[in-house]
Amino acid sequence: MLIIVYMHENSFFHVNKKKSVKIPRSGIVSASVIVGVVVLIGIISLNSFHPVNSESFVFAPTTNLFLNAVKSSQGNYHYQTTKGGKSLSSTEGTSPSLTVTKGNIIQIHLINEEKNQPDNPSKHNLNIDEFNVHTKNLNYFQSDSVMFLADKSGTFDYYCSIHPGMLGTITVTEN
Repeated sequence: MLIIVYMHENSFFHVNKKKSVKIPRSGIVSASVIVGVVVLIGIISLNSFHPVNSESFVFAPTTNLFLNAVKSSQGNYHYQTTKGGKSLSSTEGTSPSLTVTKGNIIQIHLINEEKNQPDNPSKHNLNIDEFNVHTKNLNYFQSDSVMFLADKSGTFDYYCSIHPGMLGTITVTEN
C-alpha cells in the first residue's frame, strides 16, 4: 500500500491508494449466465406478443381456445373445444363452430388425443389459411399453440391437412 503524506499549514493529509480488487473467474461466469438467462426470457416473452399474421408486436390479452383432435364413435374425426375446463357441446362427427371478435388476439391450443392404432399412427394439425395459422403435425398426446390477430371479419374454415374431412369454421364478428 502506498501512502502519500502532504503537509499544509500544520495539518497532515493522507491519501491512500488501494490495490485493485480482483473478481474471481467463477463470479464473472455466474454473472454472464444470469444475464444470458434474463435476455433469453426477455426474448421469449417478447415473441409471445407477436401474432403469426402481424408484422408488429401486439400487447393485448389473448382469447384462448383449446381444441382436442379425437376420434368419434362413428369413425369420423372432429375437434372438441373446452373453455374454462368445461367441455362445450359439439355434435359427434363435426367440428365446433368458433366465434371470436375482430381485433382480438386469438391463441389456439391443439392437442392430439387420438391414440395410435397398430400400423396407423395418429397425426393431426390445424390450419386457418386466411390468418396464416398452421400448427405442426402432432403425434398422440403432443400439443402445439399458435397465436394470431383476428383482423378480418367473416367466416373462415379451419381444417386438418392430413384428414380432409376434419374441418370446422371460425367466425370473426365486428365488435
